[in-house]
Amino acid sequence: MNIAIRSHQGWVAVFVTICIWTGFILVTRHGGTGTLTSWDITLLRFGVGALIAVFFLPRTTLPPLKVTMLFTLFGGIGYAVVVYAAFRMTPAAHASVLLPGALPFETAIIAWLWLGQKPLGRQRAALAIVFAGIVLTAADSFSRGPQLTGPQIFGDLLFLCGSSSWAIFTLLLSRYPVHPLAATVATTLGSALIYLPVWWLFLPSTLVLAPLSEIATQAIYQGVLVVFVAMLLYTFAVRRLGSQTVALLMAFVPVISALAAVPLLGEPLSVLTLAGLGAVTAGAVLGARTSPSSKY
Repeated sequence: MNIAIRSHQGWVAVFVTICIWTGFILVTRHGGTGTLTSWDITLLRFGVGALIAVFFLPRTTLPPLKVTMLFTLFGGIGYAVVVYAAFRMTPAAHASVLLPGALPFETAIIAWLWLGQKPLGRQRAALAIVFAGIVLTAADSFSRGPQLTGPQIFGDLLFLCGSSSWAIFTLLLSRYPVHPLAATVATTLGSALIYLPVWWLFLPSTLVLAPLSEIATQAIYQGVLVVFVAMLLYTFAVRRLGSQTVALLMAFVPVISALAAVPLLGEPLSVLTLAGLGAVTAGAVLGARTSPSSKY
C-alpha cells in the first residue's frame, strides 16, 4: 500500500480515537459519581466487549498465549482496574492530564529503560514540557484542603499507574506486530475470562441498585466504544504511525476533555490545572511535529 495512504489512514484512526478517549474521561468521571462501583464499570467494559469479541473470533487468528496474557495484563485488566477506581477520587481535569497527558512521557521513559530507545532532539523538549504539566497537576492536588489532598493524591497516583500500564501495552503492540483486530479480540477476551469470575465471587457490586440508564450508558461507552472500537483504531494507528507518535498525539485529549468537564460536569479548573493542561498541550503540538518514522 502507498506510504502516503497508510499514513493518512493512521491519522484518521488517531483522530477518531481522540474523540472517543475525550468522551471516555467525561463519561467515566460521571459514572464515578454514580451508583455503580468501579468494579461494576470494569465488568461492563469487559463483559460487553467480550460479547462483541466473540463475534469476531472466527475471523481472526489470536496471538500466542504469552502475547495474549501480556496484552490482557497491561492493555486490559491492569489498566482498567486502577483507572476506574481513580475516577471516584479525582476530577476529570486531573484524569485528562495524568492519563493521555502523561502517556507520551511514560511511553518514552519505559521505551528507554526497556528497549534502549532514547528520545532525541525536539522529542526530548516535548516530553520535558509534558512532564512539567504532570508536576503542575500534582501540585494542584497538594494545594487542596486536608480532607481532599489524601484521596486526590492517591487517585492521581492510580491514574499514573494506569497510564504506565497503557504505555507498556503501546510498546507491546509495536514489539509484537499483531493485526489490530487480533490484538483487540485477544485483549478483550483474555480480560473477560480472568476478571468476570473474580468479580462474581469476590468483588462488591451495586449493579442491581443502579438505574438502567446508568448501566446502559456505561455498557455502551465502555464495552463498545472504548474497549473495542477505540482499541481497534488505536492498535491500527500504532502500526501505521509508530507508538511514540501516537502517544504524543493523544496528549491533545486533556485540554478538550478538561474544558468540556467545566460545563458538563460542573468541575471548575484551578490555575495550576490550567497551567498543566497548557503544558501537556504544548508538548503534544511540539511532539506531533517530530518525524513519525521512529517506531518502537
